[in-house]
Parts: sequence; C-alpha cells; structure tokens
Amino acid sequence: MNLLYNKNYIHLFFISLLAIHYVVPLIVIGQVVVNPFDNLDGGFVYDHIISKIYRGDFESISYFLSGTIKWYYLEEIFYPTNILHYFLNDKLFYFSDEISKKLFAYFSFYLLAKSLGNTKFNSALGGILYSTIANTHLPLGLGLVLLPYILYLLLNKNLLNKKHYLFLFLIGLNSSLIQDFFSIILLIPLSFILKSERKNLKIYFQVFSTIIIALILSNIHLVMGSILSDPTHRSSFDALWSSGSSGNNIISLFAASFQNFFTYGDPTNILFIFNAPLTILTVIVFFLSFFSKQKNVRMLSFFIIFILILRSLVDHTIIDNILIGILDIFKGFSFERLDRIIPVTFTLLFVLFILSLKNIKFKKFLYLITFLSILSMQLKTPLPIIGESFLKANMNLKEYNRAKSALLNTKYNEFFGIIFSKKNYHSKKIDFKNSVSKTFDNYYKFDDYLFIKNIVKNQRVMSVGLDPMIAVMNDIKVIDGYHTLYPLSYKFKFRKIIEKELEKNTVLKNYYDSWGSRVYAFYSNQNNIMLNFQAAKKIGADYVISKFPIENNELEKVCSECNGSNEIFLYKIL
Repeated sequence: MNLLYNKNYIHLFFISLLAIHYVVPLIVIGQVVVNPFDNLDGGFVYDHIISKIYRGDFESISYFLSGTIKWYYLEEIFYPTNILHYFLNDKLFYFSDEISKKLFAYFSFYLLAKSLGNTKFNSALGGILYSTIANTHLPLGLGLVLLPYILYLLLNKNLLNKKHYLFLFLIGLNSSLIQDFFSIILLIPLSFILKSERKNLKIYFQVFSTIIIALILSNIHLVMGSILSDPTHRSSFDALWSSGSSGNNIISLFAASFQNFFTYGDPTNILFIFNAPLTILTVIVFFLSFFSKQKNVRMLSFFIIFILILRSLVDHTIIDNILIGILDIFKGFSFERLDRIIPVTFTLLFVLFILSLKNIKFKKFLYLITFLSILSMQLKTPLPIIGESFLKANMNLKEYNRAKSALLNTKYNEFFGIIFSKKNYHSKKIDFKNSVSKTFDNYYKFDDYLFIKNIVKNQRVMSVGLDPMIAVMNDIKVIDGYHTLYPLSYKFKFRKIIEKELEKNTVLKNYYDSWGSRVYAFYSNQNNIMLNFQAAKKIGADYVISKFPIENNELEKVCSECNGSNEIFLYKIL
C-alpha cells in the first residue's frame, strides 16, 4: 500500500483503474465494447462525416436526412482536435479522443486538488473519481473535462502567462458553447467559495475573456445558423416531455434533480446496481458535510443545492413563456446543462471532506467505498453487454426471451431463476468474439453494409428495426437518423411516414412530437408494419433496409438475409 504514496507509482496505479473499462472486454472477447447511446448511434457518425469533410469530401454532409443537414449544424466542425482526422481512422480517432478526455479530467483535477493542500494520494483518488463521474456526462469537447484546470488558475494565479493563455484558448476552441458555457461561468462563485479572500480581479477577466472569445470563434456558426436559418426541431421541444408530467410542479422537478444527483440514473433499472456504491458515497459525503467544521466544505454542499434548485427552475415550463420575441431562438436550448458544474463541485467536496476527517477508520471506509464506486462505474458498460451477449448465444431462445421479459418487468427472482438453471442452456460452442454487437466493428457491420452499398450505390435508404446511422457510417445516404439539430420542416415531412404508427402508440407519438431528435421509422408490431413507404420515397428514399422480413405491396424484395446476415433484408420502394 505504501507504494501508492510513491510519486513514481501513484499515477500509474490510478490510471490503471481507468483502463479496466477497456482491459476486461479485451481479455474476454478481444474487442472493446461501447455504449451505443450518443456514441455509436450519433457522435461516432458525426465524427466520420467531419473526417470526410476535412479530407475534402464536402458533399458527404448530404448523406444525412435527405441532404437537409447543413454544415453549420455540425457543432464540432471547427474544433482543432479535428486535425487528428488527417492521421487517424474513425476507430482510432474515437478511442484516442475518449481516452485523452479521461486523462485530461484526471490530471486537471489532480492539479487542482494538490493546490488545495491535499496529499498526492487523495488528489489522485479525487482525479480518478472526477474522471469517472465527468465522463458519464458524455463530454463534447474539452470544456467539462478541463473545468478543474480553469478553476486551478482562478485560485492560484494572479496573472496569466503566455502558456496559460494558450491552454485556455485551446480549451475554449475545443469546447461546446451549448453544453459548457454555464458550467464555465459558474466557476466564478465556486472559486469564491474555495478562496474567499480578496483576489486580483484581473485574473477573472483574463481567464473568461480568453475562453469566451475562443468559444465564440469555434461555435459562431451555430449561433448564426440559429438566427439566419429556418427554425430547427428544437424550437418544438415540449418541456413537459423532457421533465415528465411534473413539468409544471417545481417541487417535483427539484425532487427529480435531487434524486438524479444521488443516483446518477434510474434507480428502478437493474443496472443501478453498478451505480449503488457511488450513490452510497454521495449520500454519506453530502449529508455529513453539513456537520463539517470546515466552512468551505459546508458551502460546497449549499452550492450543490443551489445548482439543483436553479436546474429545476430552468426545467420548469415557465421558461417557454419567457423565451418570446428575440429570445425565441433559445427555445430548445438545454439550460438544464448548467448542472454540469456538479461533478467538479462534488469531487471537490469529497477531497476536502476527506482532508478534514480525523477518524482514520471512517476515512479508510470512505476510501473503500470510493474504490468500489470507481471500479463499478468502469465496469458498468462492458459487463452487462458481455453478459447479455453470452446469455443470448448460450441460452435456448425461448428461455432467453423469458429472462429478458422478467428483467424488463423487474421480476428479478424469476430472472435469476431462469439464468441459473442449467437446463435452459445448450451446449454448442459459440464465437464469443463476434457475438457481442456493441463493439465498433460489430455494431457498424462493415462487410454487410458494403454488400448493401454495392446495390444501392448513391441512392437513399430508410432503415426499419436498424440504427439508420449505421448506413451513414458506411457512406450510404439516408432519410432518417439521430440528430440534435435539424430543420423543423423536415420533422413534419418525415412524420407522414410514421403517422399511422404514431396514431396507435401514444408513447411513440409523445416521443416524436415532443422531442423528435430520433428521426426513426418507428413501429409497434413488426408483423403489422403501418409505415407510409410512398411518403418515404417522396422525401428521397429508394430502398428500405430492415432487420426482419416485411410484407408490403409497396416494396420489392431485393435480397433476404443479405450477405448471409439473418438481420439484414433489403427492399426497393416501388
């Protein structure tokens, strides 16, 4: 254990904890698993198109949504990190970007914590905890992960030198105006909590003017696009949908924000078991901090409550009544992202609370819970994905579906009874490496879609039961997909395709009409597809890629189980 306090070993040890997320699946299946949400189904594909643009293929943006996505909708198009596209392929770019963000978050918080008087061990532990929590927020760019470095400058410098200006300018150029602006501004009150004595106010002007100028330079296209272009689908966002039925109840909104702060997700979901250690740590540190003798520890707790209240207010439906006239362009803006200041605030609360503790046994207990939290969160993505794929490949289909249904209906006793019964498994050997679909290569089905690409060539497709962004990743033009910004007029055009399906499914109707970022060919029953394929053809689709066979007079079968895949069927729209 003493080795952990050695300067030569401490960073190696803690960084190895981050590597668990990659090492475990590499050992088991030979590939790294990826959470598809906002990654494989969106972010990766946008990076792919940006890469093609940087290599001179400016027409590649027309692959999206019948060509209605414009260059100024690409939030990251001007980030300097895109230079790496010249040297790295899509896969290497993604993993390099992800790993660098985790390392930046770790070292920036370590630097901050050390400057506040923490030991190397506590600073490194705080760094790894911050990196773990911050990266659950899916940071876009470097703003969130390098917040601790900005705060470090505010607390420890009176004037900036050239090196500091350069670092801040690069952070601003590689940050999201939409996601990071509020959290950066909220560093001002946070810095006064941590150091209340009078400081040279020039440092605040230097830091924030540098970052904001850089932010504007790399994000100005989004602002100008919102002002000059047609309304986007975000202008029709419904606060009641995003907040649930409590959108008009400020107490319920605050309760939801407070719960999310502690649970880091849905506590009714079976995967909450991976969040449980971090929830326990959060509850203990947060509530005991109010009894701390250290004023800054107590103030950090009150600051978190203030942020949660503020988030509840901006999430309230009253915000829609304020955004009128010239402020109408802010409709759909995610003001609730101001809570992205909470990860750095809570981690600071943790390290300062640990620093103030005198009870050695209790401190060791908190260390144990912290390590369990970090390990659990690092395994949250790979273990369930590997486990699900293992069960699907080894169990009898009927029993697998029973187990899945029991899990979805929170019948955990029945679920564990099914999966632990030997009679529910068959004995054939499987290719476990290729049975896990949520890896970069397996998810995008490059070989299968190359087969499709050779058939459809430059014509557009619509996907049914499959992620439409897979087609884009394989350079196939589409009419559907997952987009955080696209024309509102296109949302209405696409709705004609799924109109009958929405009429018979209230959940899907509310999902599309009140949000609509997923422009998908929704359906309720694959045996009774009620999609309007002629409406799809009208907005550009010539083919339909489906996960299952479709019987419809408007479709002509091109291939079944295309390229030998039992999950790809291709049809031409007549």
